Order: sequence, then structure tokens, then C-alpha cells
Amino acid sequence: MKQHRQNKFRWLAFVLFLALTLGAGYIHYRQQIFEVFAAGTEWVLVTCGFQPEEEAERSESLQSDQLRKLLYAARMFNSPPPEELSEKDAWADKKYPGVGFGLVHTFSIKPVPVVIGGWLFSIPCTYFADARDCQKSGAGVARLKVSVEDFSAIREGNIEAFLAASSAEITAITLAGLEGRPQHWWLQEETPGGYSPYQTTDFMGDTGRLLCTQSQVKHGVMPHCLLRFMHGKDVYAEVKFAAQLRDKWADIEQQARTLIRSFQVKR
Repeated sequence: MKQHRQNKFRWLAFVLFLALTLGAGYIHYRQQIFEVFAAGTEWVLVTCGFQPEEEAERSESLQSDQLRKLLYAARMFNSPPPEELSEKDAWADKKYPGVGFGLVHTFSIKPVPVVIGGWLFSIPCTYFADARDCQKSGAGVARLKVSVEDFSAIREGNIEAFLAASSAEITAITLAGLEGRPQHWWLQEETPGGYSPYQTTDFMGDTGRLLCTQSQVKHGVMPHCLLRFMHGKDVYAEVKFAAQLRDKWADIEQQARTLIRSFQVKR
């Protein structure tokens, strides 16, 4: 019994010593810890508007700025950044420094399994709008970006179009499950403000809906259209593209359907 108490006391003393050591180390190296975790997130802060423009403001909010960087660093990295970049990622990181090509596998064609609406899809990582999403297997929603020209993923020749906040050369595709909603649920909703509805019937015979922004809608939003249609009984697709391509909606839908079918794993 005495030996057991001694061992327990030694264990508690060791835990206390370790906690004090780690605490003292954190206090002493706190700045370095922030810098390590926040490395590479400067572009995220600028994009999200968290980067103070005035030096005086920066000095006053230094601690809060460090906390924001730590938060965004934690959100960015679902897994550690790659130790070695692919040839294409290394080239893009050198040409577009600070954008994030050095942190993710933007050009990776590694297939990623994603379960959407109970169906299995295998989508190459490079198709995802956010290359970090391809690390979240089974997220339930796939947000993809493709070229309007041929519905291909990002490549060396169109990087700038993919990086632009809005580009007529890029189409965004979202795949999601119904999650309790009825099929063609969008037909039962009122037209969202700022959109004019265009009823369509796609080439497969299912009822879809095309919504395009009204001409008077400004507010810095690029005029665009949303095309929604069912993919099977449990999955729906939403395709977003520039309004000037509205008359080509049927071709865009056909290409989107073809691409989605190529991702679906047959059972």
C-alpha cells in the first residue's frame, strides 16, 4: 500500500512538473508559436478583411490579430501542409506567391470518395472549389469549379480565371443531398429577391429551374444564373454561371450531367 502511494505521488509530481514546464515554455515562446501556426495565412486574412491597413491600428490590435491568425490557421489545415509539392503546385506557388498553392494539393488528381445523398462519388481533388475540401471525405456536399469551355478543372493556362472572385469563364457546381426536402424542392419556393425565374425542361425530361439575376440588381454582384436539376432520386445539382451564357443553359446542363455521371461510383 505504501509503495502504491509513493508511485501515485511520483506520478502526480511528474504531471505537475510537465504542466508547469509546458506552461512556462508557452509563455516564453508564445510569439513563435503564433507565427508557426499562422504561417501562410496572410492571404486568408487579406481576403476576409481582417488585415489592418494602418500601422497604428495594427500595433493596437496586435494580440487580437495574432488570435485571428491562429484561428484561421486552425481552420485552414485539416491536415499538415504537404512536405513536398507536386511539380505543378510548386510552379504555381512560385508564379502566384502567397495565394496558397504551396499549402494544398490544388492540381492533385487523386480521387476523393464523397458520399452525397447516400450515393458514392469519386471526385479528383483538383475539381474542388477549395482544395482543402478534398481532404474532407464524406462531407456530404461537393463544391466544384470547372472551365465553361470544356468543364475541365483548373490548369496552368486558366489559373487567373479560377482565382478571380467572378469570371465568366468559370462555372461552379454544387452537389448535395435532399436531406429531407422533396424532389424539385426549388419549384415550391418563391423566386428569391433579385432573380427572374425561367422554367426549363432539360434534355433528360426532368423538370429543372433556371434563375437569373435581374438587370437592375447591382451591389457588385456579377450577373449570373443558377440552374438546378435532380441527379437521380436523392441528389440535386446547382450550376452557377455568368448571365451572358443564359442562352447556352441546355449545353451547360448537359455537360454538367455528363461530368457528374463520370464521378458517380456504380454499384
